[in-house]
Amino acid sequence: MCTAAYNARPCFTGADPVIDLNKPVRVFRNWKHDCYSIMQDGRLKASARQLRLCEVEFRVRQSGRLRMLRNRRKNVHAYAIGRLLDFVHPEEDRNLEGMGGRGVYYNPYEFSTFVDGETRFPVTFVSAAQFDERGVVYV
Repeated sequence: MCTAAYNARPCFTGADPVIDLNKPVRVFRNWKHDCYSIMQDGRLKASARQLRLCEVEFRVRQSGRLRMLRNRRKNVHAYAIGRLLDFVHPEEDRNLEGMGGRGVYYNPYEFSTFVDGETRFPVTFVSAAQFDERGVVYV
């Protein structure tokens, strides 16, 4: 069961402060700002240093991956989709409680999907995932 523990709030100037917790969000690593970006309905809603999702699907757009490999230039082509449970804004002074589980990562030069950190087997759907400064852990 996926239950929200936290109500979203505005995180940066110009953001649409309302994140509908009943609808999925799309999360990707924002390398330029060293945080995670949270999007919903095609709009950037918030930035996060840490966040937790449930009912998660990890996706890689192969056309974007191939373009990145061909041009040797980063683009957003890999992300997670799920329901937002909680997040911590980069300027907020709190941390999410650690979540036990297995690591997952994506390296477009080695893999065409997200993979388990130990087994290197593809990971597509998970019940929950936590994103933080050290990476992503899933159960």
